[in-house]
Amino acid sequence: MSGRPPRRDGLGDGGPGGRRLLPALGAGLVSATCGIGLLATSGWLITRAWLRPPVLLLSVAIGAVQAFAIGRGIARFVQRLRVHTLSLERLGALRLRLYDTVEPLVPAGLPRHGRGRVLSGFLADADLVAEGFAKKTTAFVEAGSSIVVGSVLAAAVDPVAGAALLAAALALVAVSAGLSEVGRRAAARAAAARGELADAVLEAVTAAPELAVYGRSDLLAGELARVGRSARSASAREAAVTGVSRAAATMLAAGGLMAVVAAGLRAHDAGRLSGVMLAVVTFAALAVFDQCLGLPGALAGIQSGAAAERRLGELGAARPPVDEVPVDERLPRRPADVVVRGLEVLPAPAGDAPAALSGVSLELPPGRRLAVVGPSGSGKTTLIHTILHFLSPSRGSVAIGGAEVGGLTRRRLAELVGWLPEENHVFAASLGENLRLADPGATDEQCAEALGRVGLGPWYRALGGGLRTPLGAGGQPLSAGERQRLAMARLLLAGGDVLLLDEPTAHVDPWSARRLASELIEAASERSVLVTGHDPHLAQLVDRVVELDADWDVEPDHERPAS
Repeated sequence: MSGRPPRRDGLGDGGPGGRRLLPALGAGLVSATCGIGLLATSGWLITRAWLRPPVLLLSVAIGAVQAFAIGRGIARFVQRLRVHTLSLERLGALRLRLYDTVEPLVPAGLPRHGRGRVLSGFLADADLVAEGFAKKTTAFVEAGSSIVVGSVLAAAVDPVAGAALLAAALALVAVSAGLSEVGRRAAARAAAARGELADAVLEAVTAAPELAVYGRSDLLAGELARVGRSARSASAREAAVTGVSRAAATMLAAGGLMAVVAAGLRAHDAGRLSGVMLAVVTFAALAVFDQCLGLPGALAGIQSGAAAERRLGELGAARPPVDEVPVDERLPRRPADVVVRGLEVLPAPAGDAPAALSGVSLELPPGRRLAVVGPSGSGKTTLIHTILHFLSPSRGSVAIGGAEVGGLTRRRLAELVGWLPEENHVFAASLGENLRLADPGATDEQCAEALGRVGLGPWYRALGGGLRTPLGAGGQPLSAGERQRLAMARLLLAGGDVLLLDEPTAHVDPWSARRLASELIEAASERSVLVTGHDPHLAQLVDRVVELDADWDVEPDHERPAS
């Protein structure tokens, strides 16, 4: 059975290209050509009509103007449709690859990268990458095609005017490209500031209630104000560079147009160029510079996308705490037991990562209950994460059913082991949808039975909407105990021989904690249960107790039977 698809590094790499871009590139060329033809023909028509020739003489030009206008609109529509289709495909693929990269980092490897920055990558950075791809494709094709077609047309009318147009257009492109290098650094700072702001906002949302209780919301406001100022300053610098680039491009375009007109007037004075063809050259130059004026904004978008792409690339290069095998080399027997021998886990560099472990050994036979107790920081959560293969041990082994957890895929491990973390998420969905997250095929009767086994039967029967009752944000509020019971019901529906309960009563008052722990462990029925905590009353609910202490190692002889 295969597990999660292999993780691919380089989140910003790849994307649609090659043959799939050819229709967009061709449509861009046609659009630019039609734009030049439209203005050049319009210039000829306006000046020629001033001489009041027979109407039939103008009919061809009138038809050409209409054809160029319609052709330009159709070509631009085809180009935009194709480019944005490819951009959205790129965005979807990028977010899937981002999820594929982040998933093995959770929970032990994510803190060092910042949850807000990861969220910013899913939203802002991914959007900027897709937007940069669209701008790069459209702006370069239209500007380049316009310069080539317009210069050739102007040179055919008057070589000097054509040379002036080409030189001015290339100077505009060069200046825009040079200023975009300054914009690259500004875009990188702005992208980093957005990530820092996302981290600060996420932390503020989490800490706001607690700070409000202590009357210290000023700390929150001060930090948000500081980060907000930094983000605004970075964005302002980025916008300033874009503004300077556009101003410089506008001045160069005006100067180039004046140079083309001056060259055309000299040719007219010398008798080499008629007044009608002078208008044609001038209008063609207008069309070229109109396309080139979009380059500074497009380059700014491209630089922002490149900065976001580099940030995603850094995340893609992150090394997960464990390496997952593509297939199971050995399937555990059922029912499964858990055997930990000489487990050692070194301290993690992330500040909020689990604590270290040293010399831990224990056994959990099938159908038995084991409590791992110890003070905060003694490594209880680290032990749970290592059994779940979120962390790789520095020394020792963890086996389930005789197979090392490192030889099991994530999917196979999930079939054998269920996990009730200390913090459980209730999704903004119905009660039934929250429960069927573990088993999409669970019937209403099975969901109701699971709720009854964890002590939520009376609560469920009192709900007017039953399994359709909305939960989470804007829905049915849940207490800490009800949240844990709901998560336990979801865990029971998922199956698994071994249930890991990580401090299930951490957020419950002492009077309710004993009853909640008893009902959760009892609900596991014939399954094996490993429960962590620091409540001495856990010893009365399990078959065996293992004590952890932050200051000394644990060996098998430190296990003691429960009283």
